[in-house]
Amino acid sequence: MAPAVSEQDLEFTEVPCPSVQDKALAPLAEEAAQLLVARQETVTVFDATTGGLIQACFLARPGASKYATCAANTISTRRSVQLLGEPLVAQLTSTRPTDAASYKASKRTATLAVAREMRRAVGATWCIVESGACGPTFSFPGIDKGFTAICVSGPLERAVWVESGHADREANMWGFTKAAFDLLYSCLKDASDKSLPAILQAPKVFEFKSDHFRGVTIDIAADSRASVSEFSAQLKSCLAEWADEGKRGIWFKVPLNCARFVGPLTAERFKFHHAKEEYVMLTRWLEESPSKLPRYSFTQIGVGGAVVNSKNEVLMIQEKIQADANFQGLWKLPGGLADPGEDLATAGSREVLEETGVASEFEGVVSLRHGHGMRFGQGDIYCVVRLRALSEEIKLCPEEIAAARWMSLEEIEKLVPKEKKASMAGCVSPTTFKVIQEAVNGSLIQGTVMPSTAGKSVMVYTAKGLSKA
Repeated sequence: MAPAVSEQDLEFTEVPCPSVQDKALAPLAEEAAQLLVARQETVTVFDATTGGLIQACFLARPGASKYATCAANTISTRRSVQLLGEPLVAQLTSTRPTDAASYKASKRTATLAVAREMRRAVGATWCIVESGACGPTFSFPGIDKGFTAICVSGPLERAVWVESGHADREANMWGFTKAAFDLLYSCLKDASDKSLPAILQAPKVFEFKSDHFRGVTIDIAADSRASVSEFSAQLKSCLAEWADEGKRGIWFKVPLNCARFVGPLTAERFKFHHAKEEYVMLTRWLEESPSKLPRYSFTQIGVGGAVVNSKNEVLMIQEKIQADANFQGLWKLPGGLADPGEDLATAGSREVLEETGVASEFEGVVSLRHGHGMRFGQGDIYCVVRLRALSEEIKLCPEEIAAARWMSLEEIEKLVPKEKKASMAGCVSPTTFKVIQEAVNGSLIQGTVMPSTAGKSVMVYTAKGLSKA
């Protein structure tokens, strides 16, 4: 939240309004721009009454990209909430001016608060803020000539109050612009290398933890309101610090609400490690050697269920949609991808129940197929498990399954084509038939729940099963 300020926080020095005869843009910015370039510093501008003239003068000078960052005209504070942020706008509009004196006082308060907050938000060395009234009409009785408050915030802060002797709108705009550059130039000329006031210090955007592997893990708070500039400033500082300390692997977890920080991270050579619905993880290996950071999971697990009923029949299905049109109408075993945390037995029984309504229980692993370069470039392990039917009534999932039926081994064998076919509609693939033969007549790999060294139960699969003793 923006710090509360009042015009008493900084004295506004009254200065006369300069007269500008040569209304050329670049000359007004020349002196200040030269010092900005020499000091390798940047500036941002938020003006109102001058209507963008301050930034226009900066940009009219060749080489402006070395020091100019961004600018905005905020003539209406209430309508600038997307630029200034809700907390600052709420603070500045909490009370309304009621007369000429309170109206002028509000301008002084606003310029100071905006200068401090937006300098910090943009990440510029300096911020110029200007707000007043040029004429020829004014908001309150008692005001009949132009005035403005100008504040410069940076390594040092100064503010001026300018009143002209007339209500000539364009002349006041040029005069106030000149006054803004005079103020910035005086600040640049007198600035020293002393530390910034505490109120101007950049806030800490993220915390980090070091590990025993000389790594660093950062988990950004999902409700962080830090700006990209604030984040970038701390990131650059921390990277230099971590390199000096001999850190190697950096893990940055960025929640979805803070996706704005991904750009600065990739600019600092971070790479995507993995993404989930609520966050993205980026990493960087600081050493020149090849990265030793572990890769994210690159293999998916699928499970098919060879469900055998009391008649030694096997449950077969046809899916409504096949990715390859040549396999549309193919008879196959029910199955699908395992969910996180599922054992093979649980995944197989769940898929069968979801697709066909048949309840079943695990008896053993029949086969294991391992492929590479599958969907999304993933490896693919597909297990077929034998399941004993606990119910036999079929209730199709209407979204996924076109047909399902119990078939004997003999019926299934008749559906296996003797030669390669362009369409496998109504057929069973030779590989599937061999797996089904093993499920009905072959030996099974047994699954045994065993305790792991981590204290959790795991399923161990072996040819003969294991004793828990």
